[in-house]
Amino acid sequence: MKNTYMNMIATVRGGTLEQYDKAAAELIKANPPTGLLHHVCVPTDDGFMVIETWESEKAIEDFTTSERFQREIGASGMPKPDLRIRPVHNMRVLS
Repeated sequence: MKNTYMNMIATVRGGTLEQYDKAAAELIKANPPTGLLHHVCVPTDDGFMVIETWESEKAIEDFTTSERFQREIGASGMPKPDLRIRPVHNMRVLS
């Protein structure tokens, strides 16, 4: 059976970790979206980057086009994320 896992890399240039924390409190912590398997946020020199693993590309699309996603990103004040979606070649959970 072919693996359908997908990674989403969201780069937010000019965004702050405070904006991330505000959006993540509603989008990730309070009620994680269906299909999200792994979520990491890392600061960058000019903002931050979110790296996620999802069950499928459809799960990513359903979440990122949802009214909930658009509302919370807007409410946080962060710039619009640059989203890149790539297939997962290998994934291994070590703990």
